[in-house]
Amino acid sequence: MGDNDGVETMIKLDSTNYSIWKSRMEDLLFCRGLYDPIEEKCVKTIGKSDGDLKKINRKTIGVIKQWINQSIYHHVSGENLSYNLLKRLSELFESKNSLNKAFLIRKIVNLKYKDGSSMAEHLSSFQNMVNQLTTMEIILDDELLALLLLSSLPNS
Repeated sequence: MGDNDGVETMIKLDSTNYSIWKSRMEDLLFCRGLYDPIEEKCVKTIGKSDGDLKKINRKTIGVIKQWINQSIYHHVSGENLSYNLLKRLSELFESKNSLNKAFLIRKIVNLKYKDGSSMAEHLSSFQNMVNQLTTMEIILDDELLALLLLSSLPNS
């Protein structure tokens, strides 16, 4: 695979898209052969020298950090182990506190389709919020999800 494989499908991490970003980042790292330092928690892998592990770890950090929005970057800029970097991002964005849950519930309830925008974008926004709620262990049943989606659409 070339160095640019997956770039066109990758998005920068911001404060609203962690669940989809995480999934895409894991896929990107797997495709580039850079997931070992995360999977192994940076523990020495059989058959790889310390130099090889340091190099793979550094490449992995470089790929991850280039897909982090500037407003978030300062929270993780000092991390030098890829496993710890992803763990820190998880701590920042997979928080299960009540304030984050209430914010997401309010966001999905108040979601409205904007005339002239793409229905695919609207559905993607809706699904992103559902994914974030699932990450926080809030599971909405199918009927409630259907009603929320229908209420986000105009009467026409």
